[in-house]
Amino acid sequence: MDATVDKAATETAKPKIVIYDAKPEDEAYFAGALPGFEVVTTPDHITPETLALADGAVAVAMHVCCRVDAKVMDAVPTLKLVAARSTGFDNVDAAEAARRGVAVVTVPSYGEHTVAEYAFLLMLAVSRKLPATLNATRAGEIHADDLIGFDLNGKTLGVVGTGHIGRHVIEIGRGFGMTVVGFDPFPNPELAADPNFKYLPLPELLAASDVVTLHAPATADNAHIIDAAALKLMKPTAILVNDARGSLVDTAALVEALTTGVIAGAGLDCLEGEQFENTDQELNLLRHRSHSEELRQALCIDILLGLPNVVLTSHNAFNSAEALQRIRETTAQNITAWQSGAPVNLVK
Repeated sequence: MDATVDKAATETAKPKIVIYDAKPEDEAYFAGALPGFEVVTTPDHITPETLALADGAVAVAMHVCCRVDAKVMDAVPTLKLVAARSTGFDNVDAAEAARRGVAVVTVPSYGEHTVAEYAFLLMLAVSRKLPATLNATRAGEIHADDLIGFDLNGKTLGVVGTGHIGRHVIEIGRGFGMTVVGFDPFPNPELAADPNFKYLPLPELLAASDVVTLHAPATADNAHIIDAAALKLMKPTAILVNDARGSLVDTAALVEALTTGVIAGAGLDCLEGEQFENTDQELNLLRHRSHSEELRQALCIDILLGLPNVVLTSHNAFNSAEALQRIRETTAQNITAWQSGAPVNLVK
């Protein structure tokens, strides 16, 4: 090859970025939105096998189901940017990334309405026994006495976490005619001044609420904020909703509470060990004889899937066309800003 041509090719080579968990729409969008990169997309999660795609990459982008830790960074020594296509970043070892000089960026706001609406989908599905009603209708064996639910109107809604999503949940709850109370270690001043809203300590909120819905981030302080003791404070007629993060709830304690009548039901879009809802992941767990805690989580999920008072979905609250487009746009902006030397939405 001519040396001049070879030099020109080297000088014009684009940095490589790999977009994991990519839909066909993602492939088309990022190819056009990131002209300064060689964009590689895959529908798969980050795994030891799919990491080969990131050979030589300076950046990876992924959803919350992908873990980016020291092992991933070891496998991709050229990595300089992790673009989380989510608000939460507990799936990224941010401390390790900082130690290695790898920037981490997030999408701070994309689905306040989307996730808030989904919380009410879960509330209504549990409170009105939607799965049992659908099954009875399909079977042609409808017994109305078995399908009695309860109204949200007139009930007390406890919102744990009053950030962007939590504030939308509060507004929707009011629209349903619910009395809304909240807990947040960092109260919102406007809400605190609202005569129609009241902040309560968490134990008081749990005891007062007919529905408790979680909208807090995954932090060390929030790990198992809903544990066995917290569940025992709730009304036996109450339901728990979680479309925030699985680590907020002690899943084993929740299984115990649901099977012994401590609470009446749960609507869950997030769980500890939610990856084990996938049969392939369960098989992988068995093949590698993984830790007992992972086996415990997988067992809890299997039990929850069989309970009639539980509605369980697989981290789907974010998944609307509008929210996905906002995620794409902000992710592309994050990557372009980082490439220009003026990064935005950095994890610090």
